[in-house]
Amino acid sequence: MTEIRTPVLIVGGGPVGLILSMELASRGVKCLLVNERETTTTHPKGSSLNSRTMETVRRLGFAPALRKTGVPPDHPTDVIYATRFAGHELARIKMPTGREKTENPGPWGPTLLTPEPMHRSNQFYFEAVFKTHAEQFGAADLRFGCRLVKFTQLADHVEAEIEDVKTGARSQVIADYMVGCDGGQSMVRRQLGFSYQGRSSSGKNFYDGDMISAFMRAPKVYDILGMPIGWHYLTINNDLRTDCITLDGKGDFLMLAEMPKGKTLADIDAVAMFRNAVGADIPIEAVSVQDWVAGLALVTDGYQDRRVFLAGDAVHLFTPSGGFGFNTGIDDAVNLGWKLAAAVQGWGGANLLTSYEAERRPIGIRNTNESGRLAGQIGDLQYPKNMEAAGQVGEKARAGFKDELMKFTEEFASLGIQLGARYDGSALIAGDGTAPPPDSAVDYIPSACPGGRAPHYWIEDRHSLYDTFGPGFTLLRLGAGGGEALLSEAGRRGIPIQVAEVPEDGARDLYERDLALIRPDQHVAWRGDAEPDDAAAFWDRVTGS
Repeated sequence: MTEIRTPVLIVGGGPVGLILSMELASRGVKCLLVNERETTTTHPKGSSLNSRTMETVRRLGFAPALRKTGVPPDHPTDVIYATRFAGHELARIKMPTGREKTENPGPWGPTLLTPEPMHRSNQFYFEAVFKTHAEQFGAADLRFGCRLVKFTQLADHVEAEIEDVKTGARSQVIADYMVGCDGGQSMVRRQLGFSYQGRSSSGKNFYDGDMISAFMRAPKVYDILGMPIGWHYLTINNDLRTDCITLDGKGDFLMLAEMPKGKTLADIDAVAMFRNAVGADIPIEAVSVQDWVAGLALVTDGYQDRRVFLAGDAVHLFTPSGGFGFNTGIDDAVNLGWKLAAAVQGWGGANLLTSYEAERRPIGIRNTNESGRLAGQIGDLQYPKNMEAAGQVGEKARAGFKDELMKFTEEFASLGIQLGARYDGSALIAGDGTAPPPDSAVDYIPSACPGGRAPHYWIEDRHSLYDTFGPGFTLLRLGAGGGEALLSEAGRRGIPIQVAEVPEDGARDLYERDLALIRPDQHVAWRGDAEPDDAAAFWDRVTGS
């Protein structure tokens, strides 16, 4: 059996594991990633990269490549409630096209809030781009078609055994740390003994029990569409409810539907279900069909055990409502990545890694609770039975139902969830006595109050402040210099730090102080008009010493 030594072993090569590998490798930390599947996923899953995730991939250097995947830039992304594709439109939530979001000024464009608006692309498209980009980092060793067999924690390292799925050849891995990004059935989580807590599905309503997920192909659907084109079609009629998401703008869709009571996946005719949603006799192909469980809002009772950590679905399970699932997992990887790098490189303190659970678990609970609330609203929706009736009876029913449907706009406008995560109370955050804005799932209010994501700013109206941040800490100077003692002490300790000078009054007004220290994950660690009196004690705090 060959022996492999690596600072970090990552188990699972989905979006979370791949981002973690890049977070480490981009900082010069070697890692080994194993993934049992030989390829990235081939069945559609999550369909939206939110703004925070897009900020991460911008920092890692491949946001333009991702924006070439998924829904074409000029394809409408409206959310439509309809009786059927060929039937009656019930309500429409207007949303901008990809081009409008990235090129036009205004509330949907690259405004002050973020340099990277949300992008509509399915996981089975963008995950392949993640992998291609991760492979370009020499410090990342990605082994798809290789699985974890077992692992043991020792005092100063983790010993694991991995196996090539095709050949059966096994290797022993000696790692300083291990991270389980291996999904909802995580072997790593089960061995650690952690269990999910929270809201399980009731099986009573739509989006609250056994469901099917079907990859459908129907290019002729646009020939019979009874309304202007959209991106997300939620069909409601007396026969069936479905949730159909556009994949490529050419006729490929992801269909989510309730599993009929007493049926199993073997009993499902996905073509018939999609034809019911379409409402017309057109050619339809079911490319792949899977089952899953909706209505979950679960978070594990632990995120870490000594040298082993968990991230993504291994610690939180979501219903798709709101699109929070893998995006929350990617932010897990961002938080954990720089801390593991600090531990490996020797500048992180003894308590730095323990802050991962303290900072991320409350966010997992916050986001799953909101997703579960949205799923409950969708499942409880009551609709009139005569929506498809002819004449005034049907028109009246549809008009009355529209007001109810338009209450669901918050599911598609969750900037508070996307950008508002805060680490208030973390031992790593040097608070200044100010209070952050109220937490809201929908609304995001930029604030440099320590603990939150650094407020974004356009320098000279065209350069992103985020592009001035480094892979380590960034000392943001918004006044007349300062911070020399902090920089000197960081240099003495080997803490990576760079300075960003932004003399514009608008940036100073936004941050409300002359100096701000931005963490490697772009959260504000501290701000002030003068640097702390004791630089050594300050760095002890923000690096967990």
